[in-house]
Amino acid sequence: MYQDQISLADFVLQEAREKCFEIEVKAFKQFEKEKKSIVEREKSNIQEEINTKYKKKAQQERIKHSALVNGARMRLMNARNQALMKIYSDSQYQIYKMIRQDERFYEELLKNLIVQGLIKLFEHEVVVRCLHRDIRHVKNVIDDAIAEFQDILRKELNGLEFEVKIEVDEDKCLDERTLIDNSIKGVQDYSLQESASEVISKTENDKKCFGGILLTNKEGLIVCKNTLDVRTEQTFQDSLPIIRSTLFGK
Repeated sequence: MYQDQISLADFVLQEAREKCFEIEVKAFKQFEKEKKSIVEREKSNIQEEINTKYKKKAQQERIKHSALVNGARMRLMNARNQALMKIYSDSQYQIYKMIRQDERFYEELLKNLIVQGLIKLFEHEVVVRCLHRDIRHVKNVIDDAIAEFQDILRKELNGLEFEVKIEVDEDKCLDERTLIDNSIKGVQDYSLQESASEVISKTENDKKCFGGILLTNKEGLIVCKNTLDVRTEQTFQDSLPIIRSTLFGK
C-alpha cells in the first residue's frame, strides 16, 4: 500500500514535471515568436525611418540644387539686364551730348520729328510742345518741316495740297530730364537701381524729356509723343533681339 502511494506520487510528480516542461517549451516558443515579431517590427520601423531620412535628405539636396541653379540663373539674368541697361544709358547720353554740342544736327533732327508728327496727326492745326531751351530751335525749323510735309503729301497722294499751321506752346513747356554720364563706369559698376532713372515711365513721358517734341491737335485730344526719350526707348526695344544675339549669342 505504501509502495503504491509512492509510485502514485512519483507518477503525479513526473506528470507535473512534464506539464511544466511543456508549458516552458510553449512559453519559450511564444517568447521567440513575440521576440521575432518585435524585432521585425523594429527593423521595419528603423528601415522606414532611414528611408524617410534619406528621402528628406534627397529632397533637401534637390531644393538646395534648385536654389543654386535658380540663383545662378537670376545672377545671369541680372548681369545681362545690367549690360543691356548700360548700353541704353550710354546711348541716351551720346544722343544728349550730340544735341547739346551740334545745333545744326539737333535742328535737323527736330525738323524730322515734326514731319513725322505731322504725318501721324494729319491735322490742319497742330500744337508743338518742347523744352524751354528748345523753343528757338523748334521755331527755326517749323517752316522747313511744313514744306517737307506738304512735299511728301504731293508725291504720295497725287498732288494733294494740305495747309497746316503749327503753334509752339511756350506756356506749357516740357520739363527737362537730367541725364547722367555713365560711360566712364564699367558694366559691373552700373547698378540696376541706377537704371530705373534711365527709363521714363509712360505716365511721365508726355511731361518730361531730355529733348525732342510732343505734338497734339488744336484740342489736345490727339497726341504724338516724339520726344527723344520715347524714340530712344522704341528704338532700343526694337533692337533688343539683335543686341541680345550680338552680346549673348542665340
